[in-house]
Amino acid sequence: MEPASELPPSARAPRGGLRLMIIIVAGLALIAVYANVQKARRDKIEKVSIIPVSPAPSGSPSPDH
Repeated sequence: MEPASELPPSARAPRGGLRLMIIIVAGLALIAVYANVQKARRDKIEKVSIIPVSPAPSGSPSPDH
C-alpha cells in the first residue's frame, strides 16, 4: 500500500471538499447540541395545566311539547 503523500493528485480528495465536509459535520454537531440543551430545558419552559371539563347540562324537554 502506498503512503498518502505518494498518491497521484487525482486519487486524493480536494481540499475544498474536505473543508466543506468538516463544516457540515460541525454544523450538524452544533444542531445536535442545541437540540439536547432545549430538551433538557423543556421542563422549565413548558407548563402543562389539565383542567377537567364539567359535563354540559342536558336540556330538559319543555312542558309545551
